[in-house]
Amino acid sequence: MKTSASEVESEQLQWGGLQEVPTSHSYWEQPFTQPYFDNSTKREVTTTVGQSAYLHCRVRNLGDRAVSWIRKRDLHILTAALLTYTNDQRFQSLHSDGSDEWTLKIASPQLRDSGTYECQVSTEPKISQAFKLNVVGK
Repeated sequence: MKTSASEVESEQLQWGGLQEVPTSHSYWEQPFTQPYFDNSTKREVTTTVGQSAYLHCRVRNLGDRAVSWIRKRDLHILTAALLTYTNDQRFQSLHSDGSDEWTLKIASPQLRDSGTYECQVSTEPKISQAFKLNVVGK
């Protein structure tokens, strides 16, 4: 261990002034900074006709990206962030500031609403997670 500035200085001269910069984390230990899905949420939801359905999508490290909900059968964009892109007012995106959860609410679902819905993140390339909704009669 170097005890004086002159010892450190002479070693720097010996190596052309280059120094090894200590790092606290190696590349593999650095925190993951890209968005990713938290797979702890339920991906299949069953509800009855008329009873609101909630599809919960949890995205970690979202940053400045947006979450969209897409109906797979017709590839219709239902919501992007908190904006709704369908005339069907039964569809709504729910999100609380500071939360990782983006929820698609389908009010008064009908049998025809059964199917696959996709939670999509606006990364390049896009990442998505499929959710299955089953609507059953009363």
